[in-house]
Amino acid sequence: MSAPFYTVKDVPAQDFIRGYAEYLKKNNKIKIPEWASIVKTGLGKEISPIDQDWMYVRAAALARKIYVRGHWGVGNLTHMFGSVNDNGKHESGSGKVIRYLLQQLESIKVLKKDNKSLLKKGSRIVTKEGQQDLNRIATQVALAARK
Repeated sequence: MSAPFYTVKDVPAQDFIRGYAEYLKKNNKIKIPEWASIVKTGLGKEISPIDQDWMYVRAAALARKIYVRGHWGVGNLTHMFGSVNDNGKHESGSGKVIRYLLQQLESIKVLKKDNKSLLKKGSRIVTKEGQQDLNRIATQVALAARK
């Protein structure tokens, strides 16, 4: 009898993001730049995040978002990670942060640019190695939740 297998879609989003962020931090997969402590995550924010590991969490959320529904570009992701202002106006998320983290995820071969798509040229998709990596983390998270 083989061990159970779970995909990213089988695991609750919050649990997977937390588990993948811990994996990224523990294995030093993402380089945290100097400006990470002072940058805001969007136009609607007043200060930078208080959590020291917020970039790992954002990178994990980006990887999950692209895994679940591929062909996302920086423009769509800035909208998705934006916020709503007090008067109801939508404020975009930080394009610099999203672009940097997408480049970091590309450097560890989790994501790649899709140049074959006619309509969404240059959008990001998950690589085969990235899919295996994300599913392995999802399986670990699901098995830990079952215990």
